[in-house]
Amino acid sequence: MKKAVRFKAYLVALITCIIGFQFSPASNQFYANPFYIGGFIFAIVLIVNVINYFCPKCKKNQVMQSAKGYRLPTNKCYHCEEEIN
Repeated sequence: MKKAVRFKAYLVALITCIIGFQFSPASNQFYANPFYIGGFIFAIVLIVNVINYFCPKCKKNQVMQSAKGYRLPTNKCYHCEEEIN
């Protein structure tokens, strides 16, 4: 699976976990809820992917454009148009 598609799949999984946690019944053991655990796992995976998503040619990050600017990644680099595996 290509990196951009995998990133978007993780993002959809995180959003699904967040929505699922909102609809789950409230309890004192919320930390045992699978949506809560899945949300944390997918959030950590997405943070690692955002940090490591670089173009192999120009070495520019494809997700974080600046401190406040983010983009969904594609199969081509935004700067040099190089194909990203």
